[in-house]
Amino acid sequence: MAGQPLSTVQKDNHGHLSDSGGPTSGGGRVKGYVQVITDRQASYLTGNNLPLLELKKKSGAEVDFDKNLSPVPGMKILIIRGNPHQIEKAINLMNAACGIEETMLAQAQEFWLRWVEAAFPELDSRAYFLPPVYFNRVPMTRQTVSGQDVLVLQSAPGQPNQSNQISTTQTSNFNPHVQESDIRAYEAFQHVLFCLQKKFEDSKEVFVGLSQLRFGQYLDKPCYAAAVDNLPLSKTLPKSSSKDRQGAFSLLLIHRYYGFVVCEVKSLGKNYSKSNMTDLQLKDCIRNKLKHDISQLDKAEKMLSHLVSDIAPEVRITKTIVVPNITAVQVQQAISDDSELTQDLCRCLGTTENADIPGLCLCSDQLSDPKTPCDVSSHVLRELGHWWQRRVAGAGPDPHMTDDIYKILLARFCGPATTVTIPCTSAPRLCLKTLGQAASFTGQCYTAVITLFPEQVHLLHTAPPTLFVTGPPGTGKTVVLLLMAIQWLQCGHHVHILSTWWISRAVCMILYHKLLQAVRMERIPGVSPEKVHLHEHDILLEKNMMKAVTDLSQCAKEESLYVIADEVGPESRSGDFGTFCEELMKQVRRLSIWAGSCYHNQAPDGWQVEYLRRPLRSPPTVVREVDKTWDGIVSTYGERGVRDHTDGPPVKRLYHKGQGHISEHPGDCMECGREVARFLRSLRVDEPGSHTEIVYNTETRKVTTPPALEWRDMMVMYYWMHYTGVIEGLQEAGIPVRVMKDDDIEDVATASSDVVWVAPVGRVRGLERKVVVSLDPDINTVRLHLVSRCTSQLIIVLKDEQ
Repeated sequence: MAGQPLSTVQKDNHGHLSDSGGPTSGGGRVKGYVQVITDRQASYLTGNNLPLLELKKKSGAEVDFDKNLSPVPGMKILIIRGNPHQIEKAINLMNAACGIEETMLAQAQEFWLRWVEAAFPELDSRAYFLPPVYFNRVPMTRQTVSGQDVLVLQSAPGQPNQSNQISTTQTSNFNPHVQESDIRAYEAFQHVLFCLQKKFEDSKEVFVGLSQLRFGQYLDKPCYAAAVDNLPLSKTLPKSSSKDRQGAFSLLLIHRYYGFVVCEVKSLGKNYSKSNMTDLQLKDCIRNKLKHDISQLDKAEKMLSHLVSDIAPEVRITKTIVVPNITAVQVQQAISDDSELTQDLCRCLGTTENADIPGLCLCSDQLSDPKTPCDVSSHVLRELGHWWQRRVAGAGPDPHMTDDIYKILLARFCGPATTVTIPCTSAPRLCLKTLGQAASFTGQCYTAVITLFPEQVHLLHTAPPTLFVTGPPGTGKTVVLLLMAIQWLQCGHHVHILSTWWISRAVCMILYHKLLQAVRMERIPGVSPEKVHLHEHDILLEKNMMKAVTDLSQCAKEESLYVIADEVGPESRSGDFGTFCEELMKQVRRLSIWAGSCYHNQAPDGWQVEYLRRPLRSPPTVVREVDKTWDGIVSTYGERGVRDHTDGPPVKRLYHKGQGHISEHPGDCMECGREVARFLRSLRVDEPGSHTEIVYNTETRKVTTPPALEWRDMMVMYYWMHYTGVIEGLQEAGIPVRVMKDDDIEDVATASSDVVWVAPVGRVRGLERKVVVSLDPDINTVRLHLVSRCTSQLIIVLKDEQ
């Protein structure tokens, strides 16, 4: 299969292949060559015909199989190192032994196609977008808080912070390149994608859409350079200047029936109502932008025609302009007295009628309300359908777009040889193509680095001795408690982590281990692990409460005691925690205690209470689900006031209905378990290299992929004791799954075992996972805690459609 030369092959810190300049050997620069071969061909190299050892001996090259699993089932990756003469000799010997006769391009293209089919298994029946989730750059500063490196989220330009408190921490600019124009562009693009994704999901269109693909990213991987050397590339565009070779397809759709659709998306008009721009100035602005759009679309068409000239020279290319903040009437008014612009638009959009121009553009009339872009109504879907018919579908299927051509195009534009990145301000650029990669990176965005809002930083600076933090799930309560504990440790105090009932055991275990980890990694200099203590009590009964008071009071040093208590309770008797604190204060003269719960009725009388209401830990897709579940004693979310990294992977809903679904509850249904397993498998967690690509490094650019999802990143959660069918379905699919028992709390809290835990919602309060499967109990209070544990990909198994 595919042979591809590259510079010195090595592994990056994720275990993926990478390349960089290397030493020399035998008078020439050491080179690497990656060969993908079938399992049958690999047997020749490990059997009697041409053992690997003999191949090494005859060629002088180093030849080894990659230890990672191949991206494509039934194939293996071979790595050959040596000077060019040694590599060439090894390849000739290997090809002869394995019976490989295809050209390098044919081998590579077959591999790309197999990769695409494995990565996007429903290519023939649905739409895919690459990247599958749209990401923004978010304004942040890097600060030192409690001696720790923390990212502090900043309000978007022109938007006030929700807190007027000023932090005095050490500050450095971390993300200086996020301008107001960037944010407007992200909002416009996300708005358009919300609507198009919903429309194409409903209409069952078959295509792949690529966002902001730069011309030079097409077939740009150095490891495939030899295979694509004779193909049309951006750098080989004839009769062109360097400017013509540089640019991007704002949104490129490769449609199974209608060929290419090239969209130029513009954020024009977003701030018109807030500016002092007159109507005449707005018209001038629209005209100038449309002229620029025509130029960009002509440039994209010329480049696209060149790139596919060897395989699809006659495939239809449809161009359109997308202005989500401008109405069709405003477009018409802007161009009505400019005959030259009107003529250019007619040519670009392929019409002879001036009056058709606004209808061929995608305007705000066909899109959702920008204040709630994800709320795509049936009216919007109808308007989008009319636009799609006018601009694309009305011309009928393109006879040049055959099944074979469609798949070859996808292999080239969407396969491992082309880079699909998300916005970034510094190297390395992140390549994202699959939902698994997007889910992994979304979770990293929200949890990998300690992140706070300015008011939380201020709270840690003021540091009152007693404080109760409350607010809906995922607003930073546990993070604030953790940083306060670190601050106390830095001051030389012993810190006591207190679990007051069974529901708080898991989150308190996390806090305890995070503090120990910080101490052992010397992120808290001069502190020994002996200064971190974990206490587990159940204060529901009075005798247990008094024992907890006695035990803690005996731990006081010089009449001082420092206590952190998260998810305090019990919730059934609102006075218990307050009574406990009153009793403890009688025994300890200088008591410092910070506590937290999403239930504000747990706050002791007279304490300072801080309400944290801005979502911090989960993407909007999850936050919107939590928002549906309020029960009256948990505060609702407030406005975030800061752009999100991403809207997040769409919530996956599976329904307990149809053939094969038996039993009353979906958790007892094995077919539901099979459907959950298929979706988890589609995230490719069992194949570390499956959707990560060969990573390359040069002096000018770096590209990497997020770490692959692991089973430990997932959890199945239930309320009622209904889960046996789902477990059987997961086990049948070979997914490692375990049911959580009381003795497993530490393992579950620290994610030590690489398994999918099946856990009762009450036992995992305060824990989080990138992927959460909720066996929905149809009880809002419980659903609140089920869905809020998710930091990325949420899966809800429902009894019937709701």
